[in-house]
Parts: sequence; C-alpha cells; structure tokens
Amino acid sequence: MIREVQTKYGILQGVSSNAGYTLFRGVPYAKAPTGELRWKAPQEPESWQGIRVTDTYGPACMQYDRWTEAVDDVTDDSGHPYILIPNYPYPPEMSEDCLYLNIYTPAETPESNLPVMIYIHGGGCQQWYGSDYEYCGDAFCRQGCILISVTYRLNIFGFYVHPELAEESGHDSSGNYGLMDQIAAIKWVRDNIRAFGGDPENITVFGQSAGGRCALAAVCSPLSEHSIRRISVQSAGGIGSVMGSTTRKQQEQKGIDFMRMLGCRNIAEMRRLSAETLRDANDTLGFFNGFNLYTDGYVLPEDIDQMIVKGKLDDLDIIIGCTVDEGISEKPPMFGSNLAAQSTAFAKTMYRNGKKPVYHYIFDAPQPGDDAGTPHSCDNRYQFGTLDGSWRPYTGEDWRLSEEMQKYWANFAGTGNPNGEGLSVWKPYDERHLSMTLCREGCHMDDYDEITSGKLTELREEIIRQSGK
Repeated sequence: MIREVQTKYGILQGVSSNAGYTLFRGVPYAKAPTGELRWKAPQEPESWQGIRVTDTYGPACMQYDRWTEAVDDVTDDSGHPYILIPNYPYPPEMSEDCLYLNIYTPAETPESNLPVMIYIHGGGCQQWYGSDYEYCGDAFCRQGCILISVTYRLNIFGFYVHPELAEESGHDSSGNYGLMDQIAAIKWVRDNIRAFGGDPENITVFGQSAGGRCALAAVCSPLSEHSIRRISVQSAGGIGSVMGSTTRKQQEQKGIDFMRMLGCRNIAEMRRLSAETLRDANDTLGFFNGFNLYTDGYVLPEDIDQMIVKGKLDDLDIIIGCTVDEGISEKPPMFGSNLAAQSTAFAKTMYRNGKKPVYHYIFDAPQPGDDAGTPHSCDNRYQFGTLDGSWRPYTGEDWRLSEEMQKYWANFAGTGNPNGEGLSVWKPYDERHLSMTLCREGCHMDDYDEITSGKLTELREEIIRQSGK
C-alpha cells in the first residue's frame, strides 16, 4: 500500500488509518490565510525540503467555541457525551491557519487509478471541520475509492464582504473566500492525486447541508474550470435554497456595519485585529445572520438557481436528496425550508432542460434512542460508516443500510451510476418523479408526489417559477 508520495510541493509520508489504509493528515493545499492574506484568495502552498510526516490533523477554522461551554463535551442536541474515537482528537484545535485536507487511500500503486471523492463538510459555512471522525474515509476506502476531507475558511474569515476588499481584489468583488478555498483544494487534488493512486479525471465532490450547497456552487463557478465530474448535493436544497439569497448591496452594508462595530476605519486595521476578536464579534451576528455565500459577480458570476433553471449548469452526473423530515413528513422541516421540494425542483428542472437524469433520494431511517425522527444531518454517520461514533443504539439493520449507502455512492463516484450488484435498482428521476428511499427495511423506489398527494408538486412548481424570474 502507498505510504510515501511525491507531490508538486514535496514528499509526504502517510500513516496507517484506523482500518489500516494510508491516511495523510493535515496536508496544506494553500498558504496560511493570515496577516496580509486575511480576506484574500488562497495562495499556492510553500514547498518543503525532506519528508513531511502527515501524522497530525490541521486545525479547524476559528469559529464559535462550543466546546469550552459544553457540559461533559456534548456534541449533539440530545445532550449526550461525545464518544472519543482513537486517533481523532476532540475538541479540535482552532486557528486561522486552517487550509488543510486529509487523504485516505487504499491504493497499492500510483497506477491504481481509483475514483476520487472530495467531501465538503456542513455547518452553515459558519462552523465545524473536515477531520471530524464523522467523515472518516475508511469505509469508502473499503469500496475502492480515495476519500478526501477538506477544511476551509468559515464565517467572518471565509465570507466577509466589504467595498474596500472589492476595490483591492483586482476583480471588483469580495467574500466567498471559503468557496475559493474549496476550489483551490479541488485543484490541488487534481494536480497531485495520481501520486496517491487516484484518477484526476474522475473527481466527485459531495457534501451535506452547507457542504452540499458549496458542491453545487463549485460547479457553478468558472474558477473550478470544469474539473469536477460528478457532485452529490445532500440536505442542501437544490432550487430555492435560502443559502446565497442575499444581494451584494446587503452583504456590503453588513460588512460596513461590522467594521464600524469593531471601531475600525479600514481593512488594514481589520487585518491587525486578533482572530479571537473577530471570532467573538462575529458570534454576535448569530448563526443565521453571519456572512455567507452570495452572488458576488466573480466566484459566482450568476445566481445559482437561475443558472440551473436556464440550463447553464454543466451536464454532470448528480445525486441530490434529503432526509424525510426535511420536507416529506408531517414534521416542520428544519430551518423552515422544504428541502424535499427544493431538491425535486432541481431534479425536474434538469430533466426538463434535457440534462443527464438526476438520481434523487429520500433518507428515511428514524433515529433510535429518542423521538428525534429523521432529522437534518443524521444520515452523515450512515454514509461514512461511523455509527460507532454516536451514543444511539444502532442495530445490524442500521449498519446494513450504512453499507448500502457507501456502495451506492462509491459506484456513483466510479461510473456516474449508483447501481451495482446486490443493490436495489436506483432509477433516475424522470416524468414519474421517482426517488430512491434509503431505509432499514430495504431501499426501494417511490413516487413522492403520490405520497404527498400533490402538495410537493405544487410547492416544487412554485419554486421553479420564482427562480426563473
């Protein structure tokens, strides 16, 4: 198995993952975005001499410090203690110096030519980090894929907008630095992954929640230069997402007000502030009012929804979907946004525009241990085979569903088609509105327009109509 690779920047030596695959932790894909590089596009990383041993994860981006205030280091809304997994330090170190990725590879030689899966973590573009055990790549290595998790700039560090930043940028825009980080990571992977046994022409970018929206944004950005072959957008809407809906004028005014609140007169003074000062000031904005993705005219020249409706999205292989409690069930969807309607609106629009059929899914596995149902983010541990990182009393049926999900997504990464031996057939979305239901009892196809008695159809059509304006 590959343990040492030559990249463009120097030699990396990997370590053994928990399952015995090769893991390269904390690989820098850009320079530290600190000092004068704060709020600038990511720069190429420095080269190094000798062998760099990758035995330490890079820090999480500076963010709300939920860990110092947690009781017994709880990690979820249920109040249960975090389960420590060997070789996954918790809580994470936090720093502005956060542009690192982690590479899990099962390859025996550089000629293995394996499918490459790049995962973008969620957290509303405000919090979390790529090296959390929840996103461990061992399960996808077992399926013959290389798995890469990315940490990128968040909140005020990754999405701050101000007219002075636009003026100095050279392209008359500011913000979306976190999205530029992700695109830089994708390019780093494309340039270097062959040494790790990967196929640079077969890259799948996938993510959940904000990570799913970022995956979609990345393929909408001209900066990605058509280097992404497939995407999977999970619990991130599709058309009609609330993410990225603010205007440049609104974002710039927020940036002006934020500078004023800190008592600064210009960007130079803002760059001299400590990261802790910026983080603490950003926390006063609240999770839903912080700086985020938006149509800036450069990284995202055009509104994502309108690009989809007008048929401007590349003809990619795509999976899209959400959990049942995000718009199908009787429970009010989290964030007040019907992700099921938004994702089916996306699938229907792609079909109408003559693009490749989209593989649509609904995850329906009520969580054991309480009455949480099937909420936002509960499917992450199934997809990555990290159910053992949760307190919940999962059973063999949960592990079976987890393995089936890994096979579907690994098949998709390999060929663009999730189907394979031993799996229920997953048909693409078409005029019958078919979706795959991922559940413990056995994955199967359903028509969710029938299940919801047309309500989803009406909402979906309204979303499409409004997005086409």
